Amino acid sequence: MKKKVALVIDNDHFIKQNIPEWEEKFDLRIFNPPRSPPKIRTPLDLLRVLKNKWEIRTQLPKLAKWADVVFCEWATHYLRWLSKKNYKNVLACRMHRFELDRHYDEIQWNNIDSVLFISEAMERKFHAKGDYKGKTFVTYDNLNFEDFPLAHRKKTMQIGMLGNIEPRKGVLEFVEHFGEMKLPEIKLSIAGKAKDDVYSGKIKRYIIENNLENKITIEGYVKDLNNWYNSNDCIISNSVHEGTQTSIVEGVATGCWAISKDWDGAEEIVDEKGLFTNVNELEKCINLFYEWNGEERNKNIKKAREKLISKLTNRPKMHDIISKL
Repeated sequence: MKKKVALVIDNDHFIKQNIPEWEEKFDLRIFNPPRSPPKIRTPLDLLRVLKNKWEIRTQLPKLAKWADVVFCEWATHYLRWLSKKNYKNVLACRMHRFELDRHYDEIQWNNIDSVLFISEAMERKFHAKGDYKGKTFVTYDNLNFEDFPLAHRKKTMQIGMLGNIEPRKGVLEFVEHFGEMKLPEIKLSIAGKAKDDVYSGKIKRYIIENNLENKITIEGYVKDLNNWYNSNDCIISNSVHEGTQTSIVEGVATGCWAISKDWDGAEEIVDEKGLFTNVNELEKCINLFYEWNGEERNKNIKKAREKLISKLTNRPKMHDIISKL
């Protein structure tokens, strides 16, 4: 008999590719009601808020009573609600990044059997917060590496950043650094959705005011990711903090060289030769890559790619962990 698993989702972005396999392995039911808007601006927003609250109070208890395991994909409001109940089943969750700062104190953690993390750094930070009695695991199920094959290519003399355009990603700061660094032959491509119009406007204004239009391109949303990665030599992260940054993992898988600010956990997915803490180290990292000859470049890229994929694929899969709970 298959284990009865209730998958509670607030956003399926990082787990939707796993659902077909979960449906094969478990008797799976999914709770994923319409999300409440952050602010109520219209009658439709109010209706969505009320519908979400109604489903939490009426549908979520039924699902929790039915399941052997309740798994929350995010450690947010659904987990908070469930952690204060006692349905005599196994309650587990996955923690990504922001939940640790925003939601940790709202949740009764010792009513939760297991917590899964997307990086070793996140697991360390979690344990530093308090005396958790349950089990913890570091897993990585976010990506099918077959979708991001290694592409052997010549240098394009372009580096790229991919992600939401918001202050946490450090895009404006990187643009400023890029404009100041002595990299006359290298261009920068910035791809991703603008999450903050004011911040995005500052970036565009800086580019225009400093005559960088021929050096820096704002791509916006990119549909063909592999094509975009293949147009760049290096994938860049200038984030303040991350969990396991998807664009770094995807970029390295396709054959980009990763260069990243040394946020906590970056060393898990970026070669030490690509880590920087200040603008001088950043410029050295970029110059080092472009100083390598073709053989050196391919050797380092291949080595970094193999190390990354080995590390992430050797972590236990979520469905294997859940099956043993």
